[in-house]
Amino acid sequence: MKDLRKYIRNILKESLEAPKNEWILLDSGDPRREVIQNDLFNIVQQTYANIGGHFKIQEPNDLERYRYWVVADIDKDPDADVALFAKPDVDGQKFGGAANDGSREAASAYKNKSAELRKPGGSIEGVSNWWGEVSGKPAYALLSRGAPAVEDPEKVAKLLDGDDFIWHGEHPDPNAAPLFKSVKGWYTKSFKGYASTKIIIGSPS
Repeated sequence: MKDLRKYIRNILKESLEAPKNEWILLDSGDPRREVIQNDLFNIVQQTYANIGGHFKIQEPNDLERYRYWVVADIDKDPDADVALFAKPDVDGQKFGGAANDGSREAASAYKNKSAELRKPGGSIEGVSNWWGEVSGKPAYALLSRGAPAVEDPEKVAKLLDGDDFIWHGEHPDPNAAPLFKSVKGWYTKSFKGYASTKIIIGSPS
């Protein structure tokens, strides 16, 4: 029975395989989500391993909290190698996670696609207005690729919708990278006893 299930799953993989090197949007209810869910969970675990895992994705079914999976298969095997996860939120689609298989190509593909979607007019299959909170290296990668920061404090407050944060505008670290100092949308957000300096990058409506 175990071998039969594996055989059926392999057939499904072949029949629902995404085109090579093309990004696709998997909305809730798309049967391809069930086929690749475990594979995506594995690369999520790998991507967030150095910080103890993604705190909202603890098992494969947790991926269903995100309506949109933006995925691509960029190598020879039939599995998805890079993914972005988002769900409808204030004024658009809010990113809540990302994953790649650890290869240089997949990491680069993630950064480029994430920046592309966040720019004004960025869309996939008619879904637009992508945005999300970022910090550190991801923030640097997106800003350096021309993705816009949300710098209006009233807009940020609306997007964060009651979250516990302190607005800075300018980056609070005097030794921050010049790229970080060039934008004025920084804030420190507290969540479950942890505080992190973040910025919203994207194009909410």
